[in-house]
Amino acid sequence: MKLVRKLIRQRQIALLLLLSIVPVFGFGTFSYYTSLRLIEAEVKRTSEVAIAQMKEQVDQLLRQIEEVTGQFSLQAGMLQFVKTQETPLLGTLQMVNDIRRDLANFSSSIHAVDSVYLYHRKQQLVLTSNVLFDLDSFTDTSWMPTLRQAAVERKSKLWITPRAMGGDVGKGAEALTYVLPLPYFYEEPDAALIVNIKTGIIADMIRSFPFDSRGGLLIFSPEGQTIVQAGQLRVVKPNAIGAMLAGDTETGGSRPVKLDTEAGEMYVTTERSATYGFLYAMLIPADAASRNAQLLRIWIVAATAVLSLLSLFVAYFNVRRFQSGLRSIFLTLRGKGEEDGEEAQEPFDADYAEGFTRIENGIAALLKEMGDVRSQWSSQLPVLRDHFLLSALLGNNAGMDPWLRQKPAETELFPDPVFCVLVAEMDATGESARFHSGEDTRLFLFAVANISQELMRDKFATETVISRQHVAVILNMPQHEADRETVRAAESIRYAVSSYLKQSVTIAVGRPSTDFSELSVSYQDALHALQENWPKAGNEVVRGGRETEAPISVPYPAECESALLAAIREGNRGQAARELSAFFDGLNGSRLPFALIKTYAMQLLVSVIRLLQEYDPDLTLTFPGRSLYAEFAQLNASPSICDWFSETVIEQGIDFLNGLKRLRMETIMERTKKLIEERYAQDLSLQLAADQLGISPSYLSELIKQHWGETFIAYVTRYRIGKAKNLLLKTELNIADIAVEIGYGNATHLIRVFKKSEGMTPGEFRLRSRS
Repeated sequence: MKLVRKLIRQRQIALLLLLSIVPVFGFGTFSYYTSLRLIEAEVKRTSEVAIAQMKEQVDQLLRQIEEVTGQFSLQAGMLQFVKTQETPLLGTLQMVNDIRRDLANFSSSIHAVDSVYLYHRKQQLVLTSNVLFDLDSFTDTSWMPTLRQAAVERKSKLWITPRAMGGDVGKGAEALTYVLPLPYFYEEPDAALIVNIKTGIIADMIRSFPFDSRGGLLIFSPEGQTIVQAGQLRVVKPNAIGAMLAGDTETGGSRPVKLDTEAGEMYVTTERSATYGFLYAMLIPADAASRNAQLLRIWIVAATAVLSLLSLFVAYFNVRRFQSGLRSIFLTLRGKGEEDGEEAQEPFDADYAEGFTRIENGIAALLKEMGDVRSQWSSQLPVLRDHFLLSALLGNNAGMDPWLRQKPAETELFPDPVFCVLVAEMDATGESARFHSGEDTRLFLFAVANISQELMRDKFATETVISRQHVAVILNMPQHEADRETVRAAESIRYAVSSYLKQSVTIAVGRPSTDFSELSVSYQDALHALQENWPKAGNEVVRGGRETEAPISVPYPAECESALLAAIREGNRGQAARELSAFFDGLNGSRLPFALIKTYAMQLLVSVIRLLQEYDPDLTLTFPGRSLYAEFAQLNASPSICDWFSETVIEQGIDFLNGLKRLRMETIMERTKKLIEERYAQDLSLQLAADQLGISPSYLSELIKQHWGETFIAYVTRYRIGKAKNLLLKTELNIADIAVEIGYGNATHLIRVFKKSEGMTPGEFRLRSRS
């Protein structure tokens, strides 16, 4: 009877244990699908971060192309090119060679630019950096229909994305083409600048993909055509994916879209550029992303099976010993042994003891695995924090959510209410520099980040984020110190970097913000300040966050330029100084941004250099061992630019032209004197002498007055009178013959001129000299 009750009791326990497998299996299944959702969320988050970085770089490249193209179109040679009608033929003009050289410099100055064309509508010509083509013989003209459509719609600029470049120019390669119709305000464009960008440069911008997978990145135009395909994953029909994404409306959730493509199932994360309308699609193979989740599922099934077997085994224990075993396991979980003074457990049978030992070992292994997971999570906290800060800088709220949900409660990054972003960028370096742009940029930025954190450690809560080209320093400070401490902190970082690393750095200070969600505004202000600081002066702190003003339209001061060039040509230093001051006073008084003032100043420098090159094409004698463009690029304020123009360009240019004028005047005077000596006996006039010398009569007359102090006629008359005196004294020629010998038509003319000069007639002079 006792045996029967014991069996019934054991069967009840076994039944309960078997029923307990259901919640265990259910919890495992829930964990599996939850982990799968977390992995998908992580795929979307990391993909969005990578896309945001890629989008920022592409947008910045396209903005740079637009800005440089706009500045290029404002040059004087370009304006003359656009205004040229059907005649004169462009092939006969010197300015075309100058523009061709400028096009070559444009192409080589930005590594992403493949080629630049300049199209002239009225003469149907296309100018490249090498040759001037007729439009009919130019092979790469697929941009023409888009230009005509833009003219109909009165567009000021447009992008052709993508475009197949034809002929030998691009060998059929895909390109992004920027078209700028000229002039800016047109009824029908007279010309157009066409800039082609290599799509391969954009593909090289992304180096790695989430989970180190063989992923791919597709960039589609607003019309859905494929622009770039990057990464190891190559899709034969990318436009089909673009069509699927264009028809999918559920791309804004917390999980990526899952598409069945020709390359297999893919997690696809998309984001569209607000500026240019490009659609960025990150493709991650589903099997690579969910591999860990599949391993978790296998582990759950195995653990459930093991627990089921253990449940069946434990079912054979009696109730009291089962309770004693549970108590032992509980103490194991607490990490303690038997407490003193407690009643000793009833001894187990050998089989029971062995079973509980296995359970205790399994639980100990589980506790160890949980500790390893906690340790791994702690090691990943810095990476998650960096993603959080980068997402905050880029304004990606979705990328900030994982940190806000999962960070430890004791981890508080920013205790104070004010935030400000400093952006540090390495200045251009020479061959002898300690760091070199490109290969050492990452190492230099890492050193700048460490120096920034060390300097600010005891002052403010400071975090740094390193990107490809710069390091962002996030300062968190009290309200009362925000205004005065941001620039001071930037100056201390700049000085420390220059002292310790022996390399200059430019630091931009963003606008302080009291809301962490607006950190991206401060970051964008700092980036905009760096972009406005063109050309970079280097080794300085620039401020962003200036109040936005209405755009100011100020035309280029061409009249001041013309007057200044005339004063330089004449050697009039005072007039040149006044015109230079008027040029810069007009620009400064119009409240133009410094970048535009420097662009206008660059145009003035080009005009002055071209004036001097009319006399010395190489300019090595005028500015020995100097590069005016390199010196100009280092100037960072309007007063310093004006002073540099006055002391370096204007003064030395006038000295050079005055020296040339003196040398030329001496040469002209020697040639004029020789001409008079050779042809005094013939019909000689100022016009004839000027024609022989290749100069204007007025200019020759002015030179003679300056050099000899008398007019051309007075000098010739004096020379002829001298010859007449010599003939009167040394020959027996009569007055009429002497008149013919020295260039007078008759004796009466000679007598009248001789008496006016000497106060006596030729005959009286001969008689008086002989007596």
